[in-house]
Amino acid sequence: MLIFFIKNSIRNTFSFLSSKIVLFFFIFIIFTFVGCSQKNESPHNLITYSKTNVYLRGYLCKPKGSGPFPTVIYNHGGLGNIVGGAPKETCLALAKENFVGFSPIRRKTRSLQGHLQDVMNGIEYIKKLSYVDEKKISMMGFSRGGLLTYQIATSENSLNAFILMAPAIGKRKHKLRLEDAYKIQSPVLLLISKNDTGSFRTHGTNLVEEIKNIAKALHENDKDVKLIIYPSYGSDGHTMFFGINDYWKDILIFLKKNNGKDK
Repeated sequence: MLIFFIKNSIRNTFSFLSSKIVLFFFIFIIFTFVGCSQKNESPHNLITYSKTNVYLRGYLCKPKGSGPFPTVIYNHGGLGNIVGGAPKETCLALAKENFVGFSPIRRKTRSLQGHLQDVMNGIEYIKKLSYVDEKKISMMGFSRGGLLTYQIATSENSLNAFILMAPAIGKRKHKLRLEDAYKIQSPVLLLISKNDTGSFRTHGTNLVEEIKNIAKALHENDKDVKLIIYPSYGSDGHTMFFGINDYWKDILIFLKKNNGKDK
C-alpha cells in the first residue's frame, strides 16, 4: 500500500511539473513572438531613396494613422564619413509631433559635388508617398545641411518653410550666395548658439556673424525671417545641434505655424 502511494505521489508530482513546464514554455513562446513583432514595428525605417549613380539611404519616420501628414525633410551636416547633427533623432522627434520625418543620408564625400542633387532626389522620393501631404512639406538643415537647405530655398518654391541651423557657408561654386536671398518665397527660421564663433568643426568660421548676414539679406528683400541666437552651449556652440535640445520647442512652433496652410 505504501509503495503504491509513493508511486502515485511521484506520478502526480511529475504530471504537475510537466504541466508547469509546458505552461512556462507556452508563455515564453508568446512573449518572444510579441517582442519580435514590436521590434518589427519600429517607428523608423532605413529606406533607399535614390538609386541614381549612388545608392542612398535615409531614415523615414511615419506617425500613426493613414495621413496625409505634413512632412519635414532634415539635411544633416558632417564631412566625408562623418554624419553631423541628429538625423535619426530628429526623424523620430518629428513623427512624435505628427509630422512625417525624413532624414536622407547623402553621399559620404568631402566635396559637396552632387550633394544638392541628393537632396533633390530626397524631395522627389518623399512627394511620391501616399501618406505625405505634398502641399505641406518643409525642410530643415544643420551645418552643411543648412547650406544645402538655403540653396534649395532659392530654387524650390513648392516647400512651405525652411529652417537653417548654424548653416555652413561653403566655398567657391558651393558657396552660400546672399545675393540669391530675393528668390526665397517661404518663411525662414535661423538658429544658432552664441558661441558658434569658430572651432575645428567649422574650420574657424564665425557662424554667428555669417547667420546675421543671412538674416540681413533676407530682411533687405522683405522676406519672412526670424533669427534666434541661443545662449552659449558648452565649449563649442556648433554641437548644440548634435541632439534634440532646447531649440526644439522653437522649431515646433515654427513648423506648426507654417504647415497649417497649403502651399
